[in-house]
Amino acid sequence: MANLSELARAHTSLDVAQVQHLQRLVRSWALLADLSFADLMLYAKVGHPGGGDELAERFIVLGHIRPTTSQTLYRADWVGRTVTDHERPLVARSLGLGEIIDGEVPNEALRELVRALCIPVKHKGVTIGVTVRESAPSLGRPPGELERAYVEVFHRFARMIVSGEFPFPRESGWSDDPPRVGDGVILLDPAGRVEYASPNAISALHRLGIHANTEGMRLAELGLQESTVRTAFAKAIPVIEEV
Repeated sequence: MANLSELARAHTSLDVAQVQHLQRLVRSWALLADLSFADLMLYAKVGHPGGGDELAERFIVLGHIRPTTSQTLYRADWVGRTVTDHERPLVARSLGLGEIIDGEVPNEALRELVRALCIPVKHKGVTIGVTVRESAPSLGRPPGELERAYVEVFHRFARMIVSGEFPFPRESGWSDDPPRVGDGVILLDPAGRVEYASPNAISALHRLGIHANTEGMRLAELGLQESTVRTAFAKAIPVIEEV
């Protein structure tokens, strides 16, 4: 199967820098799929300059990832599949307006409508693709604190994708082994205090001998170094350090 770069070169008019931006997104979006409890699809417009109007109304899936925190909606991989604007009108609207569009799309396997959040991917102010979060309708018990916290973080990343702040530049990005939600999540507020710690994060702290109630505390008060956090806040880039 062709990779993202090959598909983009063969089917789109994206330039090298734009394709590299999409590649960085796909290399780091496993975390986003886990945070959103949903499948993520990356669409780009099909067509080259002078290719004709009909090509401009089609979209190709350049990337597809499933969450490890929830069940996938698709057994088959959608990479390389093309759709029309009639099949995915929300994608067309999001790409055309450069705005986040929320709605529903049909799912052939489930034979029902599923939720679709379309997030325009921008590079230097230009919308070059659309990331779509597709999730089944909410059924059963209401989401708990963990689910609400994770989805809120996903929406923060979504806003960064629209503004062009995410994915991070190569020189400041994650390594080839990006963090996963299952490792544990600790959210810090702008003051550097713990806003939320997931159960796995609390277990990790316990293994370090930290048993205090983390909420509202600084990492230094928990016995952890804050230099990494200060650097991340100051430079607005990922900073990786093992403790």
